[in-house]
Amino acid sequence: MQNSEMTMSEVLRDPVIRQMLRADRVSLSEFAKLLEKTARARHAAFAEEHGMPLIPRIVIERPSAGK
Repeated sequence: MQNSEMTMSEVLRDPVIRQMLRADRVSLSEFAKLLEKTARARHAAFAEEHGMPLIPRIVIERPSAGK
């Protein structure tokens, strides 16, 4: 079975996701901010639930203009 998980960077570059964002009139930067906010919230909830110290490990790769 193939792994279907995507990094945030891959999500932001995916042509189907970009097409849906255009159709919904959502900018790429707005969507990137939403992904980042959601990832941070999930990380904080996981750390709290498991009694772990909150260590920021989220790295958002923004697509460069040359790609």
